[in-house]
Amino acid sequence: MGNAIGLYITKPDTTPNPNKEPSFDPNLGFSNGRKERVMIATEAEMESAKLPLDGRDYCAHKLLTYSQCRREEWPLVYRCHHERHDYFTCQYEDYILRMKEYEREKRLLERKQRIAKKQGTEFA
Repeated sequence: MGNAIGLYITKPDTTPNPNKEPSFDPNLGFSNGRKERVMIATEAEMESAKLPLDGRDYCAHKLLTYSQCRREEWPLVYRCHHERHDYFTCQYEDYILRMKEYEREKRLLERKQRIAKKQGTEFA
């Protein structure tokens, strides 16, 4: 008993759904705007390299370089340590950015709830 796997959410009304798009304007709070993230690797490049679906993210261009190096240097793949490091650094920075966006969404939802409570309206 008690071995249920799941996520315990303490504040379900202000916890953002990670599977949905953000509900707030991405430039809210940024006076000069924000730089938009763009994919460097094209869909055709990823398909021709037979990249797995979970590798087709903002770091796909680094993964393509790393995969190409591994193919060229096989079996001496230790020669690709720079490409591997670049790819994992990109993955880490992408993770940090996604967690910051999640936290931003959470704080904006809490702010919206505080404002609604102060005005005496229903939080939706």
